[in-house]
Amino acid sequence: MSQTSFALMVGVSRKYLIDIESGKANPTVDMLERIAGGLDTTVGRLFDGL
Repeated sequence: MSQTSFALMVGVSRKYLIDIESGKANPTVDMLERIAGGLDTTVGRLFDGL
């Protein structure tokens, strides 16, 4: 899946996803839940290993 299609699926811009990945943006809990749902996982698993 491309970043663009994933961004559309979770309802954000591709740039915002890139900013989250690079540490330039701080997502809200709601956004983390949307991203986790899009990845078919939990918010907790997004942070495993950190």
